[in-house]
Parts: sequence; C-alpha cells; structure tokens
Amino acid sequence: MNSPARNRGPLHDDGPLPDLVSGLMWLATAVAGVVVLALPGTPHPHLGVALVLAGFAAGWGVVSLWLGLTARTMPIGRRAVVTAAMMPIVALALWATGGARSYLQPVLLFTALFIAYFFPPRLAWPLVALFCGAFFSPLAYDPQAIELGYPARGVLFLVAVAGQAGIVHYLKQRLLHAEAVQRGMAERDPLTGLYNRRSFDDALGRATDDGAGAALVLFDFDGFKAVNDDHGHPIGDAVLRAVAEACARVVRDGDCLARIGGDEFALVAPGAAGAGVERIVEALAAAIADAPSPDGVGSVQATFASAVAPQDASDPGELFRLADERLLARKRELKRLARAA
Repeated sequence: MNSPARNRGPLHDDGPLPDLVSGLMWLATAVAGVVVLALPGTPHPHLGVALVLAGFAAGWGVVSLWLGLTARTMPIGRRAVVTAAMMPIVALALWATGGARSYLQPVLLFTALFIAYFFPPRLAWPLVALFCGAFFSPLAYDPQAIELGYPARGVLFLVAVAGQAGIVHYLKQRLLHAEAVQRGMAERDPLTGLYNRRSFDDALGRATDDGAGAALVLFDFDGFKAVNDDHGHPIGDAVLRAVAEACARVVRDGDCLARIGGDEFALVAPGAAGAGVERIVEALAAAIADAPSPDGVGSVQATFASAVAPQDASDPGELFRLADERLLARKRELKRLARAA
C-alpha cells in the first residue's frame, strides 16, 4: 500500500535515546567507580588502570550524551559493533578492580538492560553472549576464582541476564505493537485502511515544501449517494472498501492515497507532473472501473481533477482549493453534458 504520510521513522527506531542512556550509564559507572575506591574494604589491585578506565568511561559518556543531544545517532548495526567493542573494556575493568572480587559486578546490569532494550533479538543475543563471556573472564587469570565460587556466580549471572533480556524483549514487543495500533488509529481511515485527512494534510504540506514538485489528484464517485439510498450504507461501505483496495494497488511507493470525506479521495504524488499525472489518473480510473462490486451494484465511475505544485500553486491550501474547484467544475460539466444528451 502507499507509503506513510508521516516521516516518523520505523517503530524500532529509538532516536537519540540510546545515546542519552548510554552516556548517563557510562558517567554513572565512572563516578560511582571512583567514589567506591575511598570506601573501606574496596580492593585496589591495579589502582592506576582503574582510574584510567574511569576516565575513559567518563569521556565516552560525555561523547554519547553529545551524540544524543545533537541527534547524531548511530545506525543500529554500527551501535552493535561499538557495543561489542566495549566488551574487552568490561573484562579489563573487572581485572583492574579485583577480578573475581570485583566490586563492579552489580553495575554491569546497566549494560545488560541496555542491550536487551535497544537491540533487536538478532543483535541482542550475540551481544549478551559476548557480555557474559566478559563476565566469565576472571576464570582465565584469577587463581582464587574457583575458591570464591565464581563459576556458580557466573552461571547464575548468565541465567539472570538471559532471563532479563527475554522479558525486556517481550515487553518491548508489546510496546511496539501498542504504538503501531495507536499510529494506525491516528493516521488511517478506519473504513478503507487508506490514510485519513490528517495524514493527507501532512503529506501535502511536506510535498509542497521540499521544492521538488508534486501532483495533487482529487476524485469522488459519480452517483454514489444513489448507491447508499438504493442499497443501504453497508453496501455503500463495501463499495468504498473495494475501490480503495483497487486504487491502493496501483499507486506508487511514496505516494499518499487518502480518504478525505464520504466518497472523496485524494492522492499526493511527489515528483509527478504533466504526463505523469495523466498516467496516475488513467491507472486510478481503470482500477476503480475494475473493482469488484456487490451483487446488484454496477461498476463505479469517478470524476478526477488535479493540480501541480509549484506550477499551479506552491501553498498546500491554495493547491487543494484549485484542485477542488477544478473537480467541481468538471462535475458540473458532466451533468450539463448528461442533461444535453
């Protein structure tokens, strides 16, 4: 079907939020990591390295916040690569703060939540595996890891992280589904599934603002009131659904096909002009004529009119007014010709 009227991005796009959350997460870890060094009982096996890593975490946190605040967001694939590249840093931080005795282990839940929420499963699960590998790294160098029960701790950490990731994925899918339903209710006409007047106005405004030109095609059905009067509104609704489906199959990707009134429809076609508009009207007219009609209802005919930006008008309101006037004039002419015949 025709493309969305709003340029809002896909539902899984979290915008600058991942960068903002990542920045706060790294800054919080850096500050807390330095503060706890002053607490009694905190191990300091590699104090210099720990402080360097805290500085790195703070610096990366600032960079992430800057990326988020300036909307310089990373594509999801690049973000996954950067997150994977941070796993050796996590392992090094555990080593610098005591290995199997590291006091950083609880704060690693920040990373687990970040991965689970901001990455789709196809990327999240490999990152979870790398993350758990970093957590198990003290087993490779700390001779006291076995004595301290680190294998059991690691297994339970793995179970907790995997369970957390699964739950977060499930909850986010429910959130995305609810957002999709809400978006559909806000943008779509409930009867035909086409875009509604609000989406049409938005699409027309964007098409006339980008300077590349656009065509506006308005059309309604001849004698449609008689269909409702003779057969009832349920049959009239079935006719509207049938012609809407037929029209949706012939419009281009990137066009906005909308129902803007009872039997009034509109098409915004960015970049179309001249012969392109004629081809669009011919395709729509053929689709409407071929649309299946309920028993007892003849084929539907439509009247079309168009206006092109910026040749006819560059203001969306003026472009719509001009196309509407042409549609009314065309319908009056058809009525005059019918009476004359």
